[in-house]
Amino acid sequence: MDNQKSGYIPLYRSILKQPWAKDVYLRTLWENLLLGAARKPFTASFKGHEWHLQPGQLVVTAADLGLQLCDRKGNPASRDQVERMLQVFVREEMISIDGEKQKGRVITITNYAEYAQKMDNLPAHGAAHDGAHGAAHDEASNGAGLKVVAAHDGAHGAAQATAQHEQEGNNKNKNIKRSTFRNSVESRNDATEKFLSRHPEAADGIYTPSGKSWGTADDLKAARWIYSQLLTVNASLSEPKWAEWANTIRLMRVQDHRTHYEICDLLKWASKDDFWGENIMSPSGLRKQWDRLTSKRSRKTSGAKHSASELNFDNTDWAEGLLP
Repeated sequence: MDNQKSGYIPLYRSILKQPWAKDVYLRTLWENLLLGAARKPFTASFKGHEWHLQPGQLVVTAADLGLQLCDRKGNPASRDQVERMLQVFVREEMISIDGEKQKGRVITITNYAEYAQKMDNLPAHGAAHDGAHGAAHDEASNGAGLKVVAAHDGAHGAAQATAQHEQEGNNKNKNIKRSTFRNSVESRNDATEKFLSRHPEAADGIYTPSGKSWGTADDLKAARWIYSQLLTVNASLSEPKWAEWANTIRLMRVQDHRTHYEICDLLKWASKDDFWGENIMSPSGLRKQWDRLTSKRSRKTSGAKHSASELNFDNTDWAEGLLP
């Protein structure tokens, strides 16, 4: 009965067959998303704003989710770790994410109606879950009525109803999702494995599922350094898609024959220019305007030899310590 006071959700056994199921962090994160999602249309107060949520949605930040994922020593998962885990669910088409990382983002659980449909048949779920969700967002319960098994059915009836619900859920989940989900997961996994076999130098997690965009560890270091430099120009600049930034830097190296030093050095100069400082906000912008930037820089220096003392890229550790 104590558990019923807080409400509960159905969890299909077929989850154990998913390729990510053995990762205890991913499993726990998925359960937390299900438990935190609104069951009915709901207005949440979060980060000083009101968010109008629909069934299957919750508003949260990666940092907040990380506080719910601790190791045995109580150390929470970092924001970057949570972001990588969320992207697993995005690639598996289990969730979609909208909004800004710092102010709060709305996570929508795909096919949440399948869960909600079953939850409506669970005893004691209605008011309990809505109340718990409202408290989590500093909002009152929406006052949904408490649902219980009829008294004349007794404990046996409740157990039978629960067992029937679980079996129906498992069967429906298998019939609807087995072929499409498994095939899509297998095809994505195969594509990723083939991509990594061709490009073992790709940085861990810094690539799109198709392998269209990717970068090396040093490309990622350059991307992070560029981001830190641009923050001095625009402190509200949103965190980029690292795979895209690293990919552009890789292309600048491979196709345009630029070095990491040359890329970061020109970006540093552009960020201090009265005009270009506000117009170059990404590696792609730098690449597109490279010739114009180089020409203007040459005219300003009047042919004087540019000093490289400001940056030190003599070894592969050239970007260490630039970001925490």
